[in-house]
Amino acid sequence: MALNLLFHKEIRDHHLFKDFSDESFQYILQTSGILSLRKNEVLFKCSDIAKHFFLLRSGQITLFQTSLEGNEKVVNIIQLGETFCEANMFIESYYHSMNAKASHDSEVFYFSLDIFKSQLSYTNKSCLAMMAEMSHRLKMQTQEIIDLSIHDAQYRLVHYLLENCSQIEDPFQCQPTLKLSMTKSILASRLSITPETFSRILTRLKKQALITIKDDVIFLINYDELVKQVGYCVEKKSKVTINEPLRFIA
Repeated sequence: MALNLLFHKEIRDHHLFKDFSDESFQYILQTSGILSLRKNEVLFKCSDIAKHFFLLRSGQITLFQTSLEGNEKVVNIIQLGETFCEANMFIESYYHSMNAKASHDSEVFYFSLDIFKSQLSYTNKSCLAMMAEMSHRLKMQTQEIIDLSIHDAQYRLVHYLLENCSQIEDPFQCQPTLKLSMTKSILASRLSITPETFSRILTRLKKQALITIKDDVIFLINYDELVKQVGYCVEKKSKVTINEPLRFIA
């Protein structure tokens, strides 16, 4: 589906596009569009030819790999406003390295890798913004490798809860919460934890009076103790707005 004028400002406000000239921006849009996906519908498969990168407008996208035995490993969960597959424009590969499917009914904008790359040479700001975000992504992926190598399953889950709980002014004076936007099985796969181990850890944390769970909401009722378990560095994080940089996903 081609993009109509209603979507132009929405895309223009994203940090990847805001520094392009009007001429470059319109040139990029000529080969862009929007796709609507139903829940569990496949966007692309591993080894499909990679011609586009994507920006998630609504819903949620799961990036995953499948073993020869049919086991799925969730590589990442794409959230609203995040881009993915843009790294393909900088490597000598014409194929996707993983699978992508909609976790919920979703909409994604798509953009030509070749066209977007051709316009980067006209704006240093866009190049620097992309380099900064990809450097941040590399740092996060390096940390993930470290977590998988030296930390156990409970550490990874607790760290995820602390990293993704709702942002509040003073986490030690309020009760942070985390509303799950994915199934527990998908989250377990993302953290490289089996569903059985994932459930046991949640049960253990509840028995220790560290969390409570109601439907798809996890309440961190003893934030201090959870912080001590993982040596988590508490930082005040500002709320993300549409004009703030959003991280890249490979």
